[in-house]
Amino acid sequence: MQEQQQRLRAASLSFIEVLAASVALIGLTMTPVLIAPYMFSAAGNGSWLAYIFAAVMLLLVAICLNHFARRTTASGSMFLYAASELGPALGTLAGWSMLWAYVFVGAAQFGAQPLFIGMLGDAAGIHIPVLLPMLLLAAICWMLAARDIALSTIVMLALESISVAIICVVVGVVLFRHGPHIDAAQLHLQGVGKASIGLGIATAIFSFVGFESATAFGDEARSPLQSIPRAVIWSVIIAGAFFVLATYAEILGLRDSKTPLDQLANPMQTLAALNGVSYLKIPLTIGAIFSSFSVALACVNTAARVMLPMAASGLLPSGLGAVNARFKTPQIALATVTILMLLIGIAMYARGVAPIDIFNFCGTLSSLSFIAIYLLIAIASTKYLRRVRDLRTLDVVVAVAASLCLIGTAVTLFYPVPPPPTTYFPYIFLLYLALGLLLFAVARRRVRIPQADVVATPPAVETP
Repeated sequence: MQEQQQRLRAASLSFIEVLAASVALIGLTMTPVLIAPYMFSAAGNGSWLAYIFAAVMLLLVAICLNHFARRTTASGSMFLYAASELGPALGTLAGWSMLWAYVFVGAAQFGAQPLFIGMLGDAAGIHIPVLLPMLLLAAICWMLAARDIALSTIVMLALESISVAIICVVVGVVLFRHGPHIDAAQLHLQGVGKASIGLGIATAIFSFVGFESATAFGDEARSPLQSIPRAVIWSVIIAGAFFVLATYAEILGLRDSKTPLDQLANPMQTLAALNGVSYLKIPLTIGAIFSSFSVALACVNTAARVMLPMAASGLLPSGLGAVNARFKTPQIALATVTILMLLIGIAMYARGVAPIDIFNFCGTLSSLSFIAIYLLIAIASTKYLRRVRDLRTLDVVVAVAASLCLIGTAVTLFYPVPPPPTTYFPYIFLLYLALGLLLFAVARRRVRIPQADVVATPPAVETP
């Protein structure tokens, strides 16, 4: 493991670049552009509150995760964190869950890209075949990721920044036009019940997923014991603030729309048209293309680095752990992940699934695995702190609170029973985990899960 890790380009990512990787995988733009209608359908006027609750819950998870990140460093480290404290079997579940999570978030973008590029084509009177954007997305993602991790993060940061800036302009126009008053319907949660908020929190998980991805770059970050924990916390804070503000503005600005928010295919474009900035409709679409691409690229990079310790442990073929001698990137793992995402997108489209539903279905499937890995990390954190003799009562309270929130969120994915095909998604994921455990049982004798590098005490700088 150590020999393999040393082949990655050490200390190549600054704090800003590590943060960029996390924020890019979250994909801030995707929430107001694509996820907002589903959130409004679930939580209505309580959408902003659901995002606040989700942000608090994931900050609890981030605190648990940072107990490890402040003391240990390695590529794909969440897999190692869980395995070191919960044993190889649960560690295997963590590894398989992480791969499932990042692959399906990436695959969701193979639905989003044809959707957005198709909008541009329609505006220009050009029909663009769905498969063309899928193939281009896969090719460009692999070429960038395989060449240089620093270059990848710079591209992700630039593209996501452009997209978010355009959305912020529209949000600013909406808030200015409606004046300084607070929207009473949202403030008083008009028409919102407790069940709606719970379902909204479950929906919000998909908006936030990826905040933890900074931990996958332990070997490539500069001062990883400081930069990675800061990136984990700040990514949740930045995303939470943006989601609350954007969702509030969308609901406020679309209140007089003839079509309700939960029935809009292009809510941000409709918002721009209703508020006198129709000229931003094309930039919004271009920004969404940029954001979707940065999410896909972040997923490719992160999933490949999860494969490294899994290959070293014997859970995956050893060839997936190979690192290119020139570019210092795991090119075989990168190619494998990219192909998996592309095949999922193509297979779903071939079965008649529309691009918007590819995005939605893959996002729901990824949320299941993120809940699983977050729960394993919360449980593992208390065992780890006890082992290093640094466990406090507050740490136990945070871990228990995070675990209860995650379990409650998971229940909403099973009950009330969602409509098909979403009904079957939890069971598909559970079957996948069962197969992963079966493979582990068969190969148990040759599985040797490596340990992350550990320091005796956390670094002095703990502030985000």
